[in-house]
Amino acid sequence: MSRSPNLRFNSFTDPWNPVELGSLCEINPKSDPIPNEFVYIDLESVESGQLYEINVIRKEDAPSRAQRLLREKDVLFQTVRPYQKNHYIFKDVFDLPVVASTGFAQLRNEKSSEFIYHLLYSSRFEKQVLIRCTGSNYPAINSADLSEIEVFVPSILEQQKIASFFSLLDQKIVKQQEKIEQLELFKKGMLQKIFSQEIRFKDENGQDFPEWETVHLGDLGSFIKSYSFSRNMEGEGEYQHIHYGDIHSKFSGIILSQTEIPSLIIDSDSSYTLLEDGDVIFADASEDTSDLGKSVVLLEVDNRKIIGGLHTLCFRPDNRLDSLFLHFFTQTDEYRKFIKANANGVSVYGLSKPALSSLEIPLPDIKEQIKISSFLYNLSRKIELLKRKKMELEEMKRGFMSQMFV
Repeated sequence: MSRSPNLRFNSFTDPWNPVELGSLCEINPKSDPIPNEFVYIDLESVESGQLYEINVIRKEDAPSRAQRLLREKDVLFQTVRPYQKNHYIFKDVFDLPVVASTGFAQLRNEKSSEFIYHLLYSSRFEKQVLIRCTGSNYPAINSADLSEIEVFVPSILEQQKIASFFSLLDQKIVKQQEKIEQLELFKKGMLQKIFSQEIRFKDENGQDFPEWETVHLGDLGSFIKSYSFSRNMEGEGEYQHIHYGDIHSKFSGIILSQTEIPSLIIDSDSSYTLLEDGDVIFADASEDTSDLGKSVVLLEVDNRKIIGGLHTLCFRPDNRLDSLFLHFFTQTDEYRKFIKANANGVSVYGLSKPALSSLEIPLPDIKEQIKISSFLYNLSRKIELLKRKKMELEEMKRGFMSQMFV
């Protein structure tokens, strides 16, 4: 039974016809023998359609999965954990032959390759794949089942128009990601140069600020009480809490008035120590030391009743320490070394209050701190704006995908 998508380019009116994927393209075609040396693409090499690792290996050192010799425009479909959607269309130019892992299915139809590649990301195709997957830890679909999936296709000319449209969107998303990575790399470099004092700021008269001191964090403010409210306490309530898991992944590092914070269903008559603007909240537990000790800082959060939640250490700096300066120091390599040295536990790591109190802070004059904070804050805001733009492009793509494929 023929169908048509909801959104089409002008002049295309013919219905899309159903066909099994195995009839649209050749799946895992026979190839020449594997060469003695080649570029190897495994499942870890590809993420969201981009090739991030290039591994050159010799045939005698190659894993048994290195079997799919690629031609230009071959499409690779991730058959193991396909919900990750790390598919790839081979258009890169290398000096050596390229071989892919059997963790991918190799799809070949040179005329329709780009259309097929984008089709793999459509929600209908994804659903058809997932219902055919077997296995729990590593769900996978075999080539025979993959070939039987019904897809709807238009004329070659319409395929080409659709493929070009989504390829252009993908290019914009990739360019946006490149901008993010470049600015993040610049920020990381500036963090190290600033906190190692390779770069110094001047005062309003162009004069040098005083020399930096080294002071323990515990001598620059005080810790305030946090509470062990967990996820099952969340709902519509008067109080909001900052949970250690949100510090790991949800918050960008700076919590402003518009930042969404989970509310709690608790006794509104109870009295809790509220967080204030300028308070810095640390995650004191994690299964990964790279998340342990991450911090967020409160700025301009108005009159909201916010408290420290499960597995947090809440610190209130005194007038010698700028909150943002402290927060940005927690993003340096020096701070990460301190966290690794002071992490306790085996499968779940913890950070104690005495250990965090002993953290040595390289402390400039408060006016220089504020200059540093302002510079790094503006950099961080630029990165967040770039990330937001990327998310908008990705959302736009999802919207068009749902309308332009059957």
